[in-house]
Amino acid sequence: MLLDSSLISRIAVSDSALGGVIELLIVDDEKLARDSLRQVFELDGHKVAVAPSGRAAIDLLNTHPVELVLLDLNMPDLNGYDVLKHIADMMLNTQVIVLSGEAGFAEARHVLRYNFVHDFIKKPYDVKALKNTVAKAQKIIHLQDENQQILSRLHHSEQMHRFFVENSPDIIFLMNEDGNFTYLNKAAEHLLGCALAEMTGKHYSQVVYQEDWKKAEAVFKSNGLCHHPVTTQLRLQCQNGEGVKYVEITSMDINPHSIDLFSLAHGQANALPRVFGVIRNIHERKLVENDLCKLYHAMDNSPNLIFITNRNGIIEYTNRKITETTGYSSEEVIGKTPKIFSSGFSADSYMILWDTISSGQVWRGVLKNRKKSGDLYWARESIAPVINSEGEITHYVAIQEDVTEALQLTEKLSYQASHDALTQLINRQEFDRRLERVVALTDNGTAQHALCYIDLDQFKIVNDTCCHAAGDELLRQISNLFSTVIRRSDTLARLGGDEFAILMENCPLEAAVAVTDKIHQAVEQFQFFWQDKSFRIGVSIGLVMVDLCKGGADIHMKQADMACFTAKEAGRNRTHIYRDDDKALVQHHGEMNWVVRINNALEQDLFCLYTQDIVPLGADEGEHCEILLRMKDNNDNIVTANAFLPAAERYQLATKIDRWVIRHVFDYFTEHRKRLERLSLCSINLSGASLSDPGLLGFIESEFVRTAMPPAKVCFEITETAAIANLTLATDFMNRLKEYGCKFSLDDFGSGLSSFAYLKHMPVDFLKIDGFFVKDIEHDSVDLAMVKSINDIGHVLGKKTIAEFVENQVILQTLTGLQVDYAQGYFTGKPKPLHEEQAPCRPASG
Repeated sequence: MLLDSSLISRIAVSDSALGGVIELLIVDDEKLARDSLRQVFELDGHKVAVAPSGRAAIDLLNTHPVELVLLDLNMPDLNGYDVLKHIADMMLNTQVIVLSGEAGFAEARHVLRYNFVHDFIKKPYDVKALKNTVAKAQKIIHLQDENQQILSRLHHSEQMHRFFVENSPDIIFLMNEDGNFTYLNKAAEHLLGCALAEMTGKHYSQVVYQEDWKKAEAVFKSNGLCHHPVTTQLRLQCQNGEGVKYVEITSMDINPHSIDLFSLAHGQANALPRVFGVIRNIHERKLVENDLCKLYHAMDNSPNLIFITNRNGIIEYTNRKITETTGYSSEEVIGKTPKIFSSGFSADSYMILWDTISSGQVWRGVLKNRKKSGDLYWARESIAPVINSEGEITHYVAIQEDVTEALQLTEKLSYQASHDALTQLINRQEFDRRLERVVALTDNGTAQHALCYIDLDQFKIVNDTCCHAAGDELLRQISNLFSTVIRRSDTLARLGGDEFAILMENCPLEAAVAVTDKIHQAVEQFQFFWQDKSFRIGVSIGLVMVDLCKGGADIHMKQADMACFTAKEAGRNRTHIYRDDDKALVQHHGEMNWVVRINNALEQDLFCLYTQDIVPLGADEGEHCEILLRMKDNNDNIVTANAFLPAAERYQLATKIDRWVIRHVFDYFTEHRKRLERLSLCSINLSGASLSDPGLLGFIESEFVRTAMPPAKVCFEITETAAIANLTLATDFMNRLKEYGCKFSLDDFGSGLSSFAYLKHMPVDFLKIDGFFVKDIEHDSVDLAMVKSINDIGHVLGKKTIAEFVENQVILQTLTGLQVDYAQGYFTGKPKPLHEEQAPCRPASG
């Protein structure tokens, strides 16, 4: 206890009394008397405090509980009478023995009028007698405290029992031998919807559902023989409009004469209670039981494998699918741990799984499991903890989906995502990834790496003279040829079309040139045969040494491309090495040549428009076509878009070309009203750069206003790659124009692995299935499956499908069987100039 400095000189408290109740407070202004009494009672083990004055005593009484005070009356400052008055006024729970040299009758009567004063002792006193008086006073104090505690506990217990009975959520009742209620608690009003006064005295049959009267006799009718509880479930008829409710009733016979309360309160024997019971509302529980029954049947008949374990991982339940898939019966699995299905799950992975679920979280992943037969199966698994109302985990629920076939397909798709399906070489995306890695490695300057960009010469002659199948076979053969010439450590990729690339790691320039020389020699000796024709081709190669200072993978590819273009410009079938000092020459003879020609075509309207029919495979509709772009050269020869669009996109001219096409298409159809009336839909291609052009949207809107071209007859076509690269901009662009009624088509769908992941976020109306998958569906089951998958997913998402590269009747029939919506290709209609009149698109005969 910390005492105020003003009290330190006036109050002395023993160490034992500092921490709690003071058993004895000695108040006397004579120091000798105080100290002697203190020593006497401390030797007897009392917690003693002393005060030299009435003021000090009052201060101590205000701050500490004191059981007994030995109080002197005559003191300076405040005397003993003042202390007694303070105790009375403050109603302190303190007893007093007065010690005084004044032994007059008036003084004794004055102090003894306080009921907390036990005795009045005259000084001088006998110490032994004083100790006996103090002992008796303390005994009385303790007996009073114990009695008060007992009374308090009894009162509290009575209040608690009354509270429990009156506020119990269950109905507590007493019933006489006639079956009439003699007592009901307040829960009866809530459940039955009737006032207690109305129900008291009623026969139980007035509240029990009639069909359950017979069951009710077992719990409500006393036979005087059975004193064990009886429980049954039945239905009560509620009076509050809630109809029938299920309840559980537990009752037992009682002997009222053995309970004084009943025998004293009632005079007539038949009015005494004979049955005591509890009625519990289980209506919601019954509904839950019904739901659980449904859930059980749902789990047992689920197409997924489901099992439930206790908190220690012991299996307690399995559904039928477990047996169907694994071959284990329920009896073989229940009581075991999930390790029975394990095929060697690593300890570290198991610890991660267990730490996740034991912390109350859901674990999801794919596990390799083993059947009873020893066969393996892959399962996409979700394990969730069951947490009770106390926040404790009681069980774990595991749901497995057999994804063996799906994973096999995923592995195949993953391979296809990084490899060219035609040549089985890695594709552009994978090659760029590897090149980026190698470029980053050149930072340390300890190794040299080379990049080759290869373009086949005269490849178009093979395609035009024979067919696409001949061109594909040539690409396969030339890929195999390249693979036999390059070093084992080199990476060969097909970038697309007739373009290839080689990444030569740890290869100085001299070694790289040696490899390209071998390629030229091998190609010179190579002859391609197709049916009765033979062809010789050449290769133009651009070679660049990898250097981080030049930039990233895209810069290196551009430099190799420029070097390759320079090789072509220099006469083809040769290798050109890119060097910084010939950069201007490359630009002059390569890309800039196309830039000049494109700008010239824009200025002099040397572009021309073609159309190709998009033929419905179902009902008739008007003309549905795709707008194709061509360029006239100085000799009026027609140049296809594949020749100049790469340069246009590389040098930011694609958006200008797109605007030229939009303006001329709108002008043509609005000037040819009859054809516009027959037009169902025309598709206009937009480049990836246009999706990022903030001014294109306004341009299109203004062209709609200027020409009065119906937006509903316009479909804008964008490639899957461009859409994904500019997903947010593309989506906003589409949504804005779709408000006018325009439609959108996603071109070359299926060429990227991300197709399905992003498709549901793109507001497109048509999917154009990549022609690479279409052209071989009559021979390749994988291509057929891909086309079917794309078509099915497109239809699920409410989109129509268009198949490209339809080159013969068999392909058309196959597409019709797959219920593809439209076909486009040389078999259904070759490209024609826009000004040639088109017949309405009739359903293609499959």
